[in-house]
Amino acid sequence: MNGSGWGGAWALAAARAGGRAARICGARLVRCTGLGALLWTRAVIGAEPPAPPPDVTPPTVLDAARATYPAEGHGAARVLLEAIIAEDGSVARLDVKAGAEPFASAARRAVEGWRFTPARRSGLPVRARITIAIGFEPPAPQPPPSLSAAPAASAGIASEPGVIPALPPESIEVTVAGEQRRELGSIYVPRHEARLVPGAFADPFRVIEVMPGVAPILSGIPYFYVRGAPPGSVGYFIDGIRVPLLFHVGAGPSVIAPALVDRVDLFAASYPARYGRFAGAIMAGETTEPSARARGEAQARVFDAGAFVELPFDEGRGDVTLGGRYSYTQALLALVAPEYDLGYWDYQARLSYRVNEQQRLSLFAFGALDRLQKTGQPSPLFDTGFHRLDARWDYDAPDAHWRAQLTLGTDHVSITDEDSPLDSSLQNSRSLTLRLTTEQRLSSRWRLRGGVEGGVEPVADERESDIGQGIDQGGRTDLRAAAYADAIYRPLAGVELVPGLRVERTRARDDWHTFVEPRVASRVRLGYAVVWESAFGVANQLPTQTVRGPARTPNALELLEQQAWQASESLEMALPLDARGRLTLFHTWIDAAPLASRSYGVELFLRRDFTQRLGGMLSYTLSWAEGTAGRQSFDIAYDRRHLLSLVLGYQLGLGYRAGVRAYYNSGRPYVFACPTPECGPGDPLGPRPYLVRGRFPGFMRADLRFEKRWELADGRWLAAAFEWFNATLSRERDGLTWSPVQGGLSFSSRSPLTLPSIGVEAGF
Repeated sequence: MNGSGWGGAWALAAARAGGRAARICGARLVRCTGLGALLWTRAVIGAEPPAPPPDVTPPTVLDAARATYPAEGHGAARVLLEAIIAEDGSVARLDVKAGAEPFASAARRAVEGWRFTPARRSGLPVRARITIAIGFEPPAPQPPPSLSAAPAASAGIASEPGVIPALPPESIEVTVAGEQRRELGSIYVPRHEARLVPGAFADPFRVIEVMPGVAPILSGIPYFYVRGAPPGSVGYFIDGIRVPLLFHVGAGPSVIAPALVDRVDLFAASYPARYGRFAGAIMAGETTEPSARARGEAQARVFDAGAFVELPFDEGRGDVTLGGRYSYTQALLALVAPEYDLGYWDYQARLSYRVNEQQRLSLFAFGALDRLQKTGQPSPLFDTGFHRLDARWDYDAPDAHWRAQLTLGTDHVSITDEDSPLDSSLQNSRSLTLRLTTEQRLSSRWRLRGGVEGGVEPVADERESDIGQGIDQGGRTDLRAAAYADAIYRPLAGVELVPGLRVERTRARDDWHTFVEPRVASRVRLGYAVVWESAFGVANQLPTQTVRGPARTPNALELLEQQAWQASESLEMALPLDARGRLTLFHTWIDAAPLASRSYGVELFLRRDFTQRLGGMLSYTLSWAEGTAGRQSFDIAYDRRHLLSLVLGYQLGLGYRAGVRAYYNSGRPYVFACPTPECGPGDPLGPRPYLVRGRFPGFMRADLRFEKRWELADGRWLAAAFEWFNATLSRERDGLTWSPVQGGLSFSSRSPLTLPSIGVEAGF
C-alpha cells in the first residue's frame, strides 16, 4: 500500500460485518455467487500536508448493492472508480477512471447507492476521496437449488439477489492519501437528509431555513433575513450564475429540480472571493456532475408536480438532462386564502459532452416564473421570471482545472406592497456575462484559485419606490468587471489559511464604482474533536435591483449603497452519540451613509445524521440588529432576538419514517405614530406627534412528515409521503392598527399559510 503524498501506508481499517449480509467486499477478490461479480475496495482518504495526523479514521462500508454482470458483457473486465464520500457517508461524486462499457456503467450503477461511515479527523466528519476497483467474470452455470444451497451457506455467502456477501473485517484494506477540503464558512445539510426535513417538501434549498441565523420574512415565504441582513442583501447563485430568486412563492420549492442539485451552501458572511455584489449572505447551489447512467425522478403532490430525467449517450461521453415543475397551487390555496391567486413553473435542460479525458463542453438552460395576485388589486403583488443560457468549457489537468463560461440572461421582477400599492418596484433587464476561472495545485501546501469576469446588463426600465425615497428611471446599460483570487495554504498539519481579494469596477445607474474587498479565513485544529474557524471580509453592494419577496418593498438600507465588514469565530466539535456541534459568534457592521447598522450574536447548530435511527438538527440564534442615523440608535424593523428550529426524524422500520419540526421566532420591533402618548382615543385626521415602540408577539409553528419508501430492483424506488407545513394552523402577527374611538393598538394577521400535502415520489 502506498499513500499518495504520505510516503507509504499507515493504517488498516476494519469494515463492519455481520447482521444482514449487505456489507461490501474488501481488498481481496471474492466471487459473488449467482452473478459472477468480483469486487474489491481500496479506500483512500487524503490530506495535505505530507505528515498525516494520527487521529484520522477511514470510512467503512455500511450498505452496498451488488454489482451485476451486464447482459451485453463478454469475458472478464475490471473497472476503476474514484468516489468522493461526503461527511454524511453518502457518495457525493463518482468518476470512472478506467474500464470499458458496459462494465463501467454496471459498476457505477452499483456504487452510487453505497453507504459509508464517514471519514473522521479528530472525531469530526470530513469529506474523503476513495478509489474503488470492481472486477467482473462471466457468470458460471447455476447448479440446481438443492445442490447450491448448502455450499453457499457454508461459505458464508448470501444467496439473496441484490445482496453483497459479508466478509471478515481483516479483508478490508485502507490507505490514507489526501482529504478533500471543505469550504471555510459554509454551512450545509447533505442532500439525502434535506429531503427528510418536515416542511421542506423534499427540497434541498428549503432546508436553508433550518440553519442558524436564518429567518423568513413571513412564515412560509422562502425569502430570508440572514444575520440581520435583509433579503435584498442576500445573493442567490446556481453554478456561479446569479439569479434573482431561488424559491417559488407559496409552497416555496426551489427553481431547480431536487435531483439536479448536488449541494447547497449557505455562506452567512465572509464568503469566498468568487462571490461579490452582496453585503449580506450568499446562498449557492451546485448541480450534479453528468452521470454515466440513466436516472430519473418524479414527484406529484397536491399543489405541484415535477419530473427529472438524465440520459447518457455515446457510451457515457455525452449526457442529456431535462427537468421541470408546474404548480396547480390555486386549487388548494382557494380553501385557505381565497383572496389570492398563485401560480409558478420552472424548467431545466442540460447537454454535455466529454470531448476527451481532459475537456468537456456543456450547455445549460434554466428558468422560472412566479405570479401572486390579490383580488381587487390591479397590479400583482409578486410577478417575476428569469431565464439563463450558460455555455461552458471545462478542462481538467493533473494539478489544475480551467473553466470558461458565457451566460445570457433575461429578468423581469415586479412587486407591489399589499397595504400600500404606491410602494412598488419594477425592473426588466437582459445580461451577458463572461467568466474565466481556474484552480491550481502549486505544491502539497499551496492551492490557488482565481478568475476574471465581465458583463453588460441593458436595463429596459426600472422603478423603485419607498416612503420618502424613490428611483424612477428609463433605459440604461450597466457594466461590470471583476478579478478575484484566493489561496489555500496549509503550513502545518491541522492548520489552514485562506487569504483572498476581490476587485470590482462597475457602472450602475450611470455612476462608476470601484470596490476592493479583502477577505481572510482560517481553520486550526485545537485538539481531539475541536476545530476553530475564523473569518473576516469586506463586501459592497449597490442599491437593490432585484426582487426582495412577495408583498414587500425594500427598506431604506436596501436602497442605499452598502459596505459591510463581517467577522465570525466558530468552534466545531464532535459530540457523544455520533452528533456534532458548531458554536459561532458573529458581528457585521454596514455603512450605508447616512444610515448605518450592525448585527451581532451567537449561533448554535447541532446535528445527528438521519442515517441513525433517531436523527435530527437543532439550531438556535440569539442576535441583535441595531441601526443608527446621526446620533440616534434604534432596533431595526427586522430584528428578531430569538430563532429556534428543532427537527427530529425517526426510522420506524420496514421503510417507514416519521418526522416533526418545531419553529419559533420572537416578534419584530415596531414604531407606530399616535395622536396621544399612549395611543388612546383621538382624532383620526389630526397630527400624530407621538411614537410608540414595541414588539409583535412571537410566532411558533410545527411541521409534520410521514413517509413510506419501497426499494425496488435495479436501484428503482417508490415513496409515498404525507407532509403538513404549519400543521398547527398558526397565524403570524404582521400588522398593527389603531382605533380612534376606543384607542389602543391591536395586532392583525393574514390567513395562516398552511400546506397539507399527500405526495408520491419515484426514481431510478
